[in-house]
Amino acid sequence: MPLTTFVGREREVADLRELLRRSRLATLTGPGGVGKTRLAIEVVRRRGARSAGDAVFVDLGAVSDDAAVPGAVAASLGLSAADPSAAEAVLAEWLGRRPVLLVLDNCEHVVRACASLAAELLGRCPGLRVLATSRESLGVPG
Repeated sequence: MPLTTFVGREREVADLRELLRRSRLATLTGPGGVGKTRLAIEVVRRRGARSAGDAVFVDLGAVSDDAAVPGAVAASLGLSAADPSAAEAVLAEWLGRRPVLLVLDNCEHVVRACASLAAELLGRCPGLRVLATSRESLGVPG
């Protein structure tokens, strides 16, 4: 389904883009239905061809098991690990080779796992930036 025209929220888009230039992790928080996902998509869309690296969008809305988060993120990148416990290492190896904006959408169901994965990947992948959407903060400095 195509997205509707993005109207308003120019200040939020500009602020979030600036935050992602200065910081490697940003979390959009708020109640369900306020437009966190749509704002994240718009920020990615406006990155444009001049932005370094890829942008990867991962919808975690259907993931309810913390242990499944690394595998779900890896699968969204077309990566697989022979052992599900190795998914985090596979991700770090792939993400560590290039600049990437990783958007983790709907983290609230698996917030602890998202926080842990984001912290681990940010520590191992110098070109990585993470934009998370959640009803609660990940609580990870970035």
